[in-house]
Amino acid sequence: MNRPHMRLAGMLGEAWRDLITGTSHACALAVGLACLMALLAGADWLTIAAIQKQTDEYVASGGSTWIMEYNNRVDGAACDRLASLDGVQAAGAVRQTDRKMTFAALPSTGVPVMEITPGAANVFMLSTTGTGWGSGAAVASNAASGSAVASGAESIVAGGGTSAAPVDGVLLSKEAADPFAVSAGQTLALKDGRNVTVAGVFDWPDDGRKSGFSYAALTPVPADSEAAFNQCWVRAWPETENLESLLRLAGEGTATGTEAERPQIYKLNTSKGSALDSAALFGARLTAYTPWIALAAALVLGYIATRMRKLEMASALHCGVPKMALLMQIGLETLVWAVAGVLLVSPLLAWVWLENRGDEAAALTDVLLRVPVAAVVGVMLGACAAVLLTRESHLLKYFKNR
Repeated sequence: MNRPHMRLAGMLGEAWRDLITGTSHACALAVGLACLMALLAGADWLTIAAIQKQTDEYVASGGSTWIMEYNNRVDGAACDRLASLDGVQAAGAVRQTDRKMTFAALPSTGVPVMEITPGAANVFMLSTTGTGWGSGAAVASNAASGSAVASGAESIVAGGGTSAAPVDGVLLSKEAADPFAVSAGQTLALKDGRNVTVAGVFDWPDDGRKSGFSYAALTPVPADSEAAFNQCWVRAWPETENLESLLRLAGEGTATGTEAERPQIYKLNTSKGSALDSAALFGARLTAYTPWIALAAALVLGYIATRMRKLEMASALHCGVPKMALLMQIGLETLVWAVAGVLLVSPLLAWVWLENRGDEAAALTDVLLRVPVAAVVGVMLGACAAVLLTRESHLLKYFKNR
């Protein structure tokens, strides 16, 4: 006895008729699934955005900027070379002077002058920027690879690595530059008749960071100058685990004697916390389980939506339609409205991609795409389960309970 079979064309035709006549309620189900995906993906994105904002505020406040104070024992060139380490965005040396820069427009007021290496200029110009500067995803691991750190340390000790580009002009703090309404590239006249070019203006807010730079002029000097520096500054993100130890490489030997001074290493600002592990916050967020929630909710949606058609399916089985053919037909119909739901929510994913860039955009999109993928898998599993649980022998029961 030949087993009943259904041609592919017949199955596709039946699925098409169910879709265009509204028998499968495809439009309503697509909208419902899109709302589910938008809600879950949106919640996860808002949580990640909150972690990103916290990370940006931490880095912008100077929470990831380290300072080593070692009076007259900091090697400027070695400090600048710390910028070659993995995760270090900028590094440079600073030393105080007794000089003041007096401008012709304000002859009675002098601006304290500090000398910096070219690398330190980058540190100050990035003083209030978050993780948006530089490469790498914002919500990333705080641990750098051991091999990269080791090779970087060797280059610092050996004197290799790239040095920062020379800075042409002086850096003024915002408070010192505001009276002249000056910006980068402009020239100011000094009281002694000379002119000075303003290479840049940096902001130094009163947010808990180290004081003394809110009203200052920073004059770049060669990193390999004969006079040693007092401080070595390093701005890093993600933070290297042993960065504190690597900072000591910029010190010129060890002081001896009973009153020998030891280097002091601390962070520029701890008002946002002494440490921040954004990778741990990202991994521990509650919305990390949204793909599983999407899978479970979509499975229920697919099961209920298909189970509501149990009388129709039992009738088809009674008329000789093989269950495998019925399964493929319902699966095709479900796939159509599931994909339609994904297309409805795709503008949200496209917006996230366009609002970010590079590795960050790829990482966020990869995380958020798990929700629609899980939802499509869920509705397909739910629909298949509903078909498999439908029995031809229950036709009369379905009819009575319709």
